[in-house]
Amino acid sequence: MTTHFGTAVQAAIARNAASYDDLPYVSHPFPQTHPARLGAVARIFKLAAPDLSRARVLELGCAAGGNLIPLAARHPDAYFLGVDLSQRQIDEGQRRVTALGLSNVNLRRQSLTDLRSKDGGFDYIICHGVYSWVPEQVRDAILRIARENLAPNGVAFISYNVLPGWRLRQTLRDALALHVGPQGPLRERVARAREMLSFLEQNTPAETTWGAIFRAEAQHLRTADDSYIGHEFLEDCNEPCSFAEFMGNAAGRGLAYLGEAALSTMMPENMNPAAAPLLRALAGDNQVSLEQHMDIFTGRTFRQTLLIHKEREGKCMRKIMPDALEGLHFVPRPDFAFLREEDGKAIFADGSGAWFSTPDADVRKAIEALAARAPESSSIEEIVAAMEVRGASVDEAVRSKIADALLRMALVGLLTPSTEPMRIARALSAKPVACPMLRGDAAAGVLHSANLRHEPIRLDIVAQVVTPLLDGSNDREALIAATIAAADVGRVTFQRAGQPVVEPADIAACAAEHVDRVLGHLHGNACLLA
Repeated sequence: MTTHFGTAVQAAIARNAASYDDLPYVSHPFPQTHPARLGAVARIFKLAAPDLSRARVLELGCAAGGNLIPLAARHPDAYFLGVDLSQRQIDEGQRRVTALGLSNVNLRRQSLTDLRSKDGGFDYIICHGVYSWVPEQVRDAILRIARENLAPNGVAFISYNVLPGWRLRQTLRDALALHVGPQGPLRERVARAREMLSFLEQNTPAETTWGAIFRAEAQHLRTADDSYIGHEFLEDCNEPCSFAEFMGNAAGRGLAYLGEAALSTMMPENMNPAAAPLLRALAGDNQVSLEQHMDIFTGRTFRQTLLIHKEREGKCMRKIMPDALEGLHFVPRPDFAFLREEDGKAIFADGSGAWFSTPDADVRKAIEALAARAPESSSIEEIVAAMEVRGASVDEAVRSKIADALLRMALVGLLTPSTEPMRIARALSAKPVACPMLRGDAAAGVLHSANLRHEPIRLDIVAQVVTPLLDGSNDREALIAATIAAADVGRVTFQRAGQPVVEPADIAACAAEHVDRVLGHLHGNACLLA
């Protein structure tokens, strides 16, 4: 590894690499970084976006490839490059790539400071959970890479901690650093930090602002993974910045603001309808100013910002119109459903607290069709077709109303727009089919994989037995028989009331219970193909 910076920065980079080798993150997929979602945001703002099926995707700080490998498996004609400092994680990811037989993904150990434009142009660049946690020179290198390596119509995703909101968490970071100190293995320091968190939660004065901050953060971190506490609160570097500062640095590198990965976070009306007019008045027509004022009002602590080349900024249409949705696909949350009827309006909602109401009978039928198609995605064309199958007549006026409703639902966070469809089994068939990558991961003993929504899915030992067999040729009885066979050779063990199950009839009953559990889990978590 070579760098072009001084010894202090080199030392910081080396310490960073060592800490991630010592305590690596579980390498997960991040659905918000999916290029089909990033491309949809670009298209909604009337910008061209590359087709993912043949795209080139670069991830900076790829860990073990948990985010890139599922994308590569599902898009064989696209190319994916991931770079990371941790040799341990790169080796782990490469073993998974080899087991899956993928030839379109390359994971390599490399400092970001060494990445140059010779690596070619990328349609999508992803840098999640890196920017705030590296020295200033490396942060500048991230923006340089985004400028030099981003294709003309490309989109870059960069996440980071933001001020002023993160300043409250800085007090806890300072307290833990003072208690734990800088010496010793990171795992041991995390253990000492947990002891202090427990003490702070129980003993700080609840009636003071100081105590309220510590108690709230300690409660939040009680169930956090050790890797999160270690890298977020105990690393040498965690430098939050204001959104205005971030965009100033990005502009200095020839980059401009597209939006946030989640459209709903860009709408002040979602934050506080009463304050929205004031915020928009303060910002004028300047979207960057509006976003900065929203951070001040909300205390936002984390951003997931999308950047484009500065030359495209003038083509970005901030007034979003329903016609921008043509050709896009919309994904509701699994719990999206009709909620109730009130004052002649049908109200639809999900578990996030977002909701949408309509008094229009045609729009209601359209949203009911969308909900009935879930967990699959729906385009306007598919919704219209489903309505017509049910006998509804859909003319251009009705189609326009449907598009307007979908836009409003996307802007409040009820729907996630995507440039590609999502085909997921709506019901559990007699001979289910899991996606090929999931079957391959399960066969290789991979514990953490990805579902069809590009979300994390955990494969326990019974799932590792059952999932490879979900190729459409095995029914429930065959899956139970395979699980019993795995128990016979000691691969799977069952317990009841803390005692091992040994009788053949009891093992068969446990096998049936666990097969049903795994099938329900896979079906309910978007792992089975339509």
